[in-house]
Amino acid sequence: MTDFLSRLPECRPFLIAHRGCTALAPENTRASFLCAARLGLHAIETDVRFAGDGSLVCSHDDSLRRMFGAEGNVSAMTAGELRALVPSAGNGLSRWPREWLRIPTFGEYLDICEQFDRVPFIETKGDDAVVAPVLAELRRRGLSRVAVLSAIDIDHIREARRLDRDIFVHHIFSRPELLDELAAMGSAGLSYDYPDLDAVPEGLVERVHAKGVKICLRAGDTPEAVARMLALGLDYIPTNCMIPCDLQP
Repeated sequence: MTDFLSRLPECRPFLIAHRGCTALAPENTRASFLCAARLGLHAIETDVRFAGDGSLVCSHDDSLRRMFGAEGNVSAMTAGELRALVPSAGNGLSRWPREWLRIPTFGEYLDICEQFDRVPFIETKGDDAVVAPVLAELRRRGLSRVAVLSAIDIDHIREARRLDRDIFVHHIFSRPELLDELAAMGSAGLSYDYPDLDAVPEGLVERVHAKGVKICLRAGDTPEAVARMLALGLDYIPTNCMIPCDLQP
């Protein structure tokens, strides 16, 4: 599989399916990952955290309330117990077999990324101890240069770079004072929290690029937004609903 940085100039725009293709299936399910892969998105983003038995599973929230309408937390249940649950929220619930709607293991997510040659764009959640087993599984599969490890918590990014010099790291909702640190890490990117593109300061993208760091903003959910992001010079674009064929002239 081609490494992440080599793919960026080949795919313009480089689209990241945020939590999979959530327009067609509930977020962070095998169904949403499969839809994103089949529709040609270049990377598939997911959230990875520990279940109560120490296994790695794909879930944005620790709480089960929002997606499953259930009491309890992912971190207090085993992967086997979690597999008994199916979402009560999200699109396409009636279209998919139950097996495709359960909380996936990290391995099941990576299986789909590998099968369709999509970049795994992994946001680690919870304690930064989750970073080591995520990296170990990526190395075992030979995906360290293919995948991206992202996090809101800068300590996750620091831990990832301490453990692995190859993987591309991406700091979510970064701060200007962290730019030099990310640049020194090498093979790094960031996003800033500017949901309104009109609020992006002039010269911001150029300042980040001058440090050798990649940049994206959230989220390219219309053809017009994607076009503006490309014009700004963003390197990759998270999206909740765009697919490549939507952007053909």
